Amino acid sequence: MNVTIINIGDELLIGQVVNTNASTMSKLLTEAGMKVRKTMVVGDVYDDIRAAVDEAMRESDAVLVTGGLGPTKDDITKKLLCEYFNSELVENEMALQNVKRIFESRGYELTPVNRVQALVPRCCEVLNNDLGTAPCMWFGGEAVLVSLPGVPFEMEWLMRNRVIPKLQETFSTDIIINKNILVQGIGESFLSDLIEPWELSLPENVKLAYLPVAGLTKLRLTARLPHNFPLSSFHFPLKGLYELAGKYIVGEDCETLDELVHKTLIEKGLTLATAESCTGGNIARLLTAQAGASAYFKGGVVAYSNEVKESALGVKHSTLETHGAVSEETVREMAEGVRERLGADLAIATTGIAGPDGGSEEKPVGTVWIAVADKTHTEAKLLQFGANRRQQNIDRSTNQAYAMLIRLICQKD
Repeated sequence: MNVTIINIGDELLIGQVVNTNASTMSKLLTEAGMKVRKTMVVGDVYDDIRAAVDEAMRESDAVLVTGGLGPTKDDITKKLLCEYFNSELVENEMALQNVKRIFESRGYELTPVNRVQALVPRCCEVLNNDLGTAPCMWFGGEAVLVSLPGVPFEMEWLMRNRVIPKLQETFSTDIIINKNILVQGIGESFLSDLIEPWELSLPENVKLAYLPVAGLTKLRLTARLPHNFPLSSFHFPLKGLYELAGKYIVGEDCETLDELVHKTLIEKGLTLATAESCTGGNIARLLTAQAGASAYFKGGVVAYSNEVKESALGVKHSTLETHGAVSEETVREMAEGVRERLGADLAIATTGIAGPDGGSEEKPVGTVWIAVADKTHTEAKLLQFGANRRQQNIDRSTNQAYAMLIRLICQKD
C-alpha cells in the first residue's frame, strides 16, 4: 500500500519548527510494511491544504495529515475536511469525554473554546487521543484519510497505538526487514566501487542504501516480503559483501558506532576509560547517553592543558617537551595512563587540532592522534582530516576511535 504524508503549519514552512513528524511517521510506516510515496508540507492556507489533499487522495491508498486541529482560528484542518467530505461538524461524545478527562486531570475548567475540540465531521471515526485534546479522525473510503494532531509526542503515540494497527487491519501490508552494516576506513565512493559486483547480484526485493556520516558509512539493506512470508527462511545475502569488504566492516545491526561499542562492551564484560583532548569529552558523552553504560564505563578525563595531561594522566613532562601534545608518544601515554589510573580493561585517548585555528605548517588543523589500549597492547593512529570544520573533525575522530576500539577487542577474541 502507498501512503502520502501531509504536514500542515506555517511554522514548518518558515523554519521556526523542525518538521520531525515527517521523519517519525515515515520510519514507523516503513517498519510496518507500508510504502511512503511522498511527503508534503503546506502552510495554514485553505486552498493549499485542499490542493494537497486532492492530489494525495488521487495517488495514494492512505493519506496521513498532521496539524491544524487546535481550538484557535488558525487551525482550519477540521473545517476543511468536513467540507471536503461533504459532512457537518457534530459533537462527538468520546472526544468530549476525553477533553473533560484531560482538563480535570490538570485542574483546569473546560471552557467553550476548548469544548470545540470535541467537534468532528459526522462521517469520520474518532480514534481516541489518550495524550491530548485534539481528536484523531479516520475517514474511510476507496482511499483512507487520517487526520492527526501535530504535537509530536501525541502524533507518535497515535501512530503506534491507533493508526498503524488500523491501517494493517484495513490493508494487506508487506513485511519489511532492515539490516545495518557499519563500514569504517574507506570512503563511500571507494566502497561503492569495491562492492559493486555484490550489489548488482542482490535480489530485486532487497534494496541497498549508503548512509555516510562523519568517518563512517552505514549500509542499510531493506527487504520487502509478502505479508505471509515465512521469516525463518529468509536471510540477507552477506557472504559476497564480506568477501569483498570484510576488512572494513566493524559491526552489524546497530545504528551508530557508539551503539556498537556500548553493545560490545556489555556483551564482553569489559570496562573502558577515556582520555580526551581534541574531542572534548564527546566520546564519553555518547556512550554515557545510553542506558546501562555504568556496566562498563569507568570514567573519563578531558585533559586540554599539558598540566592536566601530566597530573591527571601521568604523561611525562619530557614527552610533552620533546614531542608536543599532538603526537604519537603523548597519545599513547594518555591511553595507558587513564587505563591504569581508572582501573579499566580498555582505554581510548585523543589529542589533536580540531580547528578552525591553532594549526601549524608541521601540524595543520585536522591533525589528530588516537590511541586505544588494553592491559598488554597499545595502538596509535595518525589522522589528517585536512579541514578546519571543528565539529566535523570531532565527530570523525570520535568514530575513528570507536572503530579502533572494536578492532582491538576483535583481535583479543
